[in-house]
Amino acid sequence: MNSTLPPFLQATSGALGSAVGNAIVYPLDLATTRMQNNARRPHHERLNLRDTLSHLLSHNDYLSEIYSGIGADTLSTLLSNFIYFYTYTSLQKGLHVWHTRHPIIPPQNTHQHGSVSSSPAGIGGLASKASEILPKPSQPTALEELLIGISSGLISKGITLPISTVCVRQQIENDTYTDTDEKDTKKDMTLLETLSTIYQESGIQGLFSGLKPTIPLTLLPSLTLYIHTVLVRLLLPARHRTHPPAGLTFLLGAVSNALATIPLYPLVLIKVLSQSGRDKGKNKHKLGMLETLVKIIKRGGIRTLYTGLEGQLVKGLVQQGVMMLVKQR
Repeated sequence: MNSTLPPFLQATSGALGSAVGNAIVYPLDLATTRMQNNARRPHHERLNLRDTLSHLLSHNDYLSEIYSGIGADTLSTLLSNFIYFYTYTSLQKGLHVWHTRHPIIPPQNTHQHGSVSSSPAGIGGLASKASEILPKPSQPTALEELLIGISSGLISKGITLPISTVCVRQQIENDTYTDTDEKDTKKDMTLLETLSTIYQESGIQGLFSGLKPTIPLTLLPSLTLYIHTVLVRLLLPARHRTHPPAGLTFLLGAVSNALATIPLYPLVLIKVLSQSGRDKGKNKHKLGMLETLVKIIKRGGIRTLYTGLEGQLVKGLVQQGVMMLVKQR
C-alpha cells in the first residue's frame, strides 16, 4: 500500500473500489449470508450455493429479492473501507515520519590492513559511497505493518458494526418464510427502522452483535494485503511491481483474499450467526465464541464450520479483485 497519494485519496479510491466490487457480487453475498444463517439446521436441510441462488431467482419479483438489503450493505462497505484505508495510510505515513526522524546509522567499514574508514566519494581507492555511510530511514517491520492493519480494522469495523448488523438482518428477514404469499405481503424495513427494531429487541448490545469475532477478523484485511504484497514480489518482475497489468492485479487480489479467508472463515460464520438475531432479548444468555464453535461442531461436525465457504470465496475473488483494480486506477 505504499503510495505518494494523500490518505484521503487512497481511502476514497479503496472505498469506491470495494463498493463497485460489492455491487457486482451482491446476489452472491445475499445467498452466502442465508447459507451461513442456516448452519444451525441439519446438513440434509441446508441448500448449497447453486440451490440457494435458484431459490432466490424463483420468486416473481426476483430482482427485488436478490438485492434486498443492498443499501445498508453498500453504506457499510463504503464507510468501513474508507475508514480502514484512511486510518491505515495515515498510520503508515506517521510511522514513515518516525523512522525518518530516527534513522539507522550504518556501521563504519574498515580495511583489512588498517582502521581507516571509507571516504564518501571513494577517494584514495576506497570503494564506499556517500549513501553507505549516511544515516538511512529504517523500513517498517512486519510486526509494525500487522499492528497498523489490526488497529485500522478495529476502528473501521467497530464504527460500522451496527450497519453491518442491519445488513445481515435485512438479508435474512425474508428467508424464514416458506409461504411466498405471506412473504410478499411483508413490508421491507428501511435501515433506520431495522436499527430501531434491533435496539428495541436487544439494546445497544444487539447493535454490536458479533463484536467478539470481529476483533480477530480485523486480521483479514491486513493479512490479505500482506499476501498480495508477497505475491507481487514473488511473481512479478521489478519493472511491473509499481504498475502491474490490470489482469494480474485482479488475479492477485482475488487469490490473496482467498488465501486469507480460508483459515479465518469459522469466525465469519460465527459473526453472521451472532448478528442474525435468533437469540433475541436483552436478558437472554448469549453464547461465547468457543461455546458457539463447540455447539456447531457437535451438531454437524467440522464441515459445518465452513457452511457457505464456496460463496464467500467466489464473492471474495471478484470483490477483492475489482477493489484492487479500481483502487490502482
